[in-house]
Amino acid sequence: MPLISLTNITKTYTEKSGIETPALRGINLSVEPGEFLAIAGPSGSGKTTLLNILGTLDKPNGGTFIFEGEDITNTPVIKLADFRLRKIGFVFQAYNLFNTLSALENVEYIMLLQGIPPDKRKEKAIQLLERVGLKEHTRKRPNQLSGGQQQRVAVARALATEPKVILADEPTANLDSATAGNLLELMHELNRQLGITFIFSTHDKMVMEKASRLILLKDGQISS
Repeated sequence: MPLISLTNITKTYTEKSGIETPALRGINLSVEPGEFLAIAGPSGSGKTTLLNILGTLDKPNGGTFIFEGEDITNTPVIKLADFRLRKIGFVFQAYNLFNTLSALENVEYIMLLQGIPPDKRKEKAIQLLERVGLKEHTRKRPNQLSGGQQQRVAVARALATEPKVILADEPTANLDSATAGNLLELMHELNRQLGITFIFSTHDKMVMEKASRLILLKDGQISS
């Protein structure tokens, strides 16, 4: 059974002036468990919109979204927040870490929302930071870490909820090529070892070449 099935997904944004801008025009996509998938295309092709819909951060105007056999297309927003907390991890281009929290606390925070007891979430956060190579940096705040280290914290945070899929929006965009390569190899290793599905939105050729499958978008449609 596919992890994700999108059927004829459409999304149109309407400005205050009434002008409509189609972002997605009938997307059909099936994602199998354990894939390392990249979505690529020029600016304005719909990559971020598609990733936001996959992450239930945005809702389509039409079509059907099936996740693990369950139709979540019309799930109420309040229930989607819990769904994301249990099923989806996020890695953003801008890291999106809390600057006032340490690396350890950033990873713990998502587990705090899940109601995991303090001792257990601290132990797990330490293990995850060790796994991404930050054993010596658990007490440092984001401004004391390099860009690559911050993104590794973001990966550890994404893993903390034991998600079915991690969505990564241009995760290498702010990194130099060597750091980006190391980060990408880390995520590929986690994909192989843990079986977690990764879906990237990217302009990075390195990510495209590493992907097990590449989806090309153009003008809101999958380009064959």
